[in-house]
Amino acid sequence: MTDRELNGVAGVLCACLCACFSTQAAESSYQDWQFTNRFNPAVPTEATNTSGVATAAVVVGFAGAGWQLDLPGFGEQTGLWDLGLQNQSDLGNDTRGRVVLGIPNPVAAGGNSYTDLGLRVVQFFVGSGFYDGDLTFSIPGAAFLGRTTIEALPGTGSWVEDAFRWRLEPSPQQVSLSITGSVNGTFLDRIIVETVSVPAPLKLMITSVAKSNQNLAISWVGGLPPYQIYVASNLLGGGLWQPVGLPVPGTNAEIPLAGPAGFVRVRGSN
Repeated sequence: MTDRELNGVAGVLCACLCACFSTQAAESSYQDWQFTNRFNPAVPTEATNTSGVATAAVVVGFAGAGWQLDLPGFGEQTGLWDLGLQNQSDLGNDTRGRVVLGIPNPVAAGGNSYTDLGLRVVQFFVGSGFYDGDLTFSIPGAAFLGRTTIEALPGTGSWVEDAFRWRLEPSPQQVSLSITGSVNGTFLDRIIVETVSVPAPLKLMITSVAKSNQNLAISWVGGLPPYQIYVASNLLGGGLWQPVGLPVPGTNAEIPLAGPAGFVRVRGSN
């Protein structure tokens, strides 16, 4: 928690800290890889990211056919990557294909910042030991939040869209996500990644203090609510900080002026 103390004499404030601070809102990004060509690394077909261009590097595994325009007889999907599968004669090595995503993060790392990451993958699904959709992921510093199947077409052999969610805390400078294909083969059609990054809160700073009738009006920025105001008669060894009033949800409050002199501070919940 960060404090700022102000000294008042004879009920009149003798010092005031004033400053202007900018506040940072959450930043988002969107990347949609539809793989309309065989370029590798692939850039998103559609994207919104103020920090740069994301990339998807595709590594084709054992028996993978690589980029394909379509899969005749299995729907209208176009722009596909056959990642291959695990070579059962070489179990000592991981021969599965993978896609490695690098996504610039609009919010710089540090402090109490965090990034929520959403991933949507469209892949071909058969099951029964072949194209079973069993992907694995590597995201340094991420906590897994859940998976949802968005759409699954009926019948044997269909295109399925799954959604996955993670939280990275603190926010990284770049989100690194590796998608490894199934042991039994993976055919990818589309990858969508969305991020929402929340910056670290500003340090708590008092911006204005003024006498208002018999009260002291205080305003501040930064920190996290709720806030608590404290007063002390002195800052020597015997001085004790005492809370004044109830916790404050906003960033301003008034407290009664009392005594010939005193010190005031504000604390946030962080």
